[in-house]
Amino acid sequence: MTQIYVEEGTIEDRLAQLGLEEDRLIEIVRRGYVAFSSCTPNDPPLYPGFSAWAAMVRGLREYLLPAWSRCDENNYSLVVNSSGTVAIAVATGDDATGRVDCSPTTKSSKGPSTADAVNSNQLQLELPYVFDAAPAAADDGVSDEKRMTWILLVHRARDEVRCELSLPTSMGTDGRVDGWRKRIILKAIPTDPEVIDITPPQPLPDISVDVKRRA
Repeated sequence: MTQIYVEEGTIEDRLAQLGLEEDRLIEIVRRGYVAFSSCTPNDPPLYPGFSAWAAMVRGLREYLLPAWSRCDENNYSLVVNSSGTVAIAVATGDDATGRVDCSPTTKSSKGPSTADAVNSNQLQLELPYVFDAAPAAADDGVSDEKRMTWILLVHRARDEVRCELSLPTSMGTDGRVDGWRKRIILKAIPTDPEVIDITPPQPLPDISVDVKRRA
């Protein structure tokens, strides 16, 4: 059964257990949207999405390092906490992302590294305790199999960007992540510019200036 965190206080507490803050995560998602929006039709078709993903990965690392660390094993870019028990990846989700009334999937199929992470999550959740909030001593030698990998899932809708930090537990036959044990729903980011009424200045009265020849 999926646990969905949507109340503000609950979200704050759940993120704090992971060593995270909602406002910082939202700012990272905003950076991705700015990178995406800065692209033009002259860019290669795949570049806007890649640019947004790269900006968010970099933003996560700038936010969490040096307390956390980078991991790019097999070109699967993660940020990993100091005890090695929690990792975060970034992915694009479908229209259900950030909505409590339906369950999202990743927009595209994922590779073997994501599959390994999901399988590891499944294995850990079958144990009588969960590693996602339990710190380990520095010398415990936590392996990848004991790491809980969360996904910062982002969807660009028509007038907002929706996002959530969620713990994946299954993948469909099409390779998309489609099952979640925990979903932390973050605030949506409006993308429509705020409408500002501008009142033009009133016309100034005509000023007549008398010009006289100097004596």
